[in-house]
Amino acid sequence: MSFAWATRLARGLTPTCRTHRSSVLVKHTHRGSSCVRCASRDAGGPRDDGNDDGDEKHIKRYELNATGVGGTTTTTTRGHVVRTDLPKKMGGKDEHPQPVELLVSALIGCEQATAAFVARQMKPRMALKGLTFEYVATRDERGATSLPLDAPTPVPARLLSVTGTATVHLVEGSQPESAERIDELRRATEARCPVANTLTAGGVRLDISWR
Repeated sequence: MSFAWATRLARGLTPTCRTHRSSVLVKHTHRGSSCVRCASRDAGGPRDDGNDDGDEKHIKRYELNATGVGGTTTTTTRGHVVRTDLPKKMGGKDEHPQPVELLVSALIGCEQATAAFVARQMKPRMALKGLTFEYVATRDERGATSLPLDAPTPVPARLLSVTGTATVHLVEGSQPESAERIDELRRATEARCPVANTLTAGGVRLDISWR
């Protein structure tokens, strides 16, 4: 089971782009906004974690091509479109999510996909229908906006924390699950979720209550 999405480069995209048929996004080229065209595939690639075990067939590779005005336009192979924007006070039109909001969305999506895999592998199998997430991410804006530019930032520019709850929903008619089993689902999901691991490796504190 692979929960990672891999992508290959698509050429020739401009900020005015054609959307995927299921997208509700509109084309625009205003300052502080961007559009993203997305898709996925699996591809082998060299390891960069210092572990050369000679088994590169398991390595997932992500290749993104981006253009934008004050934001990013990212294209992958299946034609999905994602757009980012900025609040009006930062020069955007606030028509699409900010990049950090998409980062937290990626965490939620990755945890959902990972939890679905974990639930199927649990013994006995957990009849997981889905999860409801309520997350709040925080950062100190001085890390990105402090001046002058040639001076060290007073705080890191990264996220500080992601806190909230993840509520487990079971298939209707299935047996209730104990708190111990819910915690087993949580621990295995957090250990295997690539986005969660990337964030924690970067110093982000994840404080999520599963119930």
